[in-house]
Amino acid sequence: MSLTDLKFKIDPNIKTPMWLQIRNELFDCLYKDILRPGQLIPNEKTLVGLFNVSIGTVRKAIGALEKEGILIRKQGLGTFVCQHDDRSFLFKFFHIFFNDSDVKHIPEVELDSFKIRKANKTEMKLLNIPKENNKVFHIYNKLGFQSKVHSVDKIVIAAAKFSLLTEEILVNRHNTIYNLFQNKFNVFITHTSERIKATLVDKKISQMLGIEMGTPILKIERLGYTYHDEIVELRTSYVNTTEVEYIREQYSLVGE
Repeated sequence: MSLTDLKFKIDPNIKTPMWLQIRNELFDCLYKDILRPGQLIPNEKTLVGLFNVSIGTVRKAIGALEKEGILIRKQGLGTFVCQHDDRSFLFKFFHIFFNDSDVKHIPEVELDSFKIRKANKTEMKLLNIPKENNKVFHIYNKLGFQSKVHSVDKIVIAAAKFSLLTEEILVNRHNTIYNLFQNKFNVFITHTSERIKATLVDKKISQMLGIEMGTPILKIERLGYTYHDEIVELRTSYVNTTEVEYIREQYSLVGE
């Protein structure tokens, strides 16, 4: 089924503005996999006919989804469903820079371990995992630049939601992990929230970072959300700030 096969009813008599109703309808089409990663959405004229509204109303709805990083406009080509790749990852999710630099580099990523475990209470609660299927993947990646390890990511995801994931699939992916999540498992990370604090590195992480146990590091706890604010990823980053620092920039559009 395509978007143009659907029937939409936008009600001008309710409190929700018509542009927001359209935004919500398109959002649900993404959630239901009617619109896919990288897909070109219908042009403005077609959307005007589908929703029976003015072109200005359509543009406001599309603009809202662009600002959320869910749609992306490509000059001369049209508007597409955002697809996570190296560029969008750099602009939206990766915030590690060399000290005193504002130049972003794609990190070198090396898988350290890939295991399936029984979820603990916190993981079950945050990922909304049922007791009867309480397994999670624990993934440790080492990230860095110029053949040096500057940070370690611990990623926790529900095994049921990523049931076909294997170590081989993870290692042999041709793009970012979020691109893999989106294209292989139909899980699109829409946004994240983070908690950041300084801490002392423990034995396990110190060995992965190649530093002494007890060295001060930056610890970043991140929740990855998909549509409707559903948490689908728990990620903890441990950053050795000897040569790098964390810079969170503002952005409007993915890849802008």
